[in-house]
Amino acid sequence: MKPDSKQIALGLCEAAVPIFVTLKEEISAESPSMTNHPVVKELTFAQLRILMAIEHGRDQVGKLSRGTGIAQPAISRTVDNLIHMGYIERAPHPADRRQILLRPTAKGREATHRVREKAAATYTAAIEALPVEEQVKLDEGIAILLRVIANARKDER
Repeated sequence: MKPDSKQIALGLCEAAVPIFVTLKEEISAESPSMTNHPVVKELTFAQLRILMAIEHGRDQVGKLSRGTGIAQPAISRTVDNLIHMGYIERAPHPADRRQILLRPTAKGREATHRVREKAAATYTAAIEALPVEEQVKLDEGIAILLRVIANARKDER
């Protein structure tokens, strides 16, 4: 019997929530492991979210606004702040001079890498406690999940 696609999608959303919460907790100023973390001192979670969205292809203010549901003027202010802090930069669009693309700088890529590493540490021990066969299945499942996300994002563009 074929699985119900909607139920799988709902399960995906349920799995995403604790991961999202973990990311948020890892950069929270109250987190004991992050109180001296340089990203916490500069970036809010909203700024980090925008930075990560830019890193994953939402490379224009309009795309960011549509993708986050945040008004374009608010996104523009956040983008301006991220540029001023050195996390992202503006670049000309290769095919349309009227458009401006956003891309992370080396500092921006390093910041998101550090946050991901810290958040991943939360799950490492639990993954290591799984039998090897389940670790392999989990790894394969993540690859499938990333394909599903990529395909869904193609439809958004």
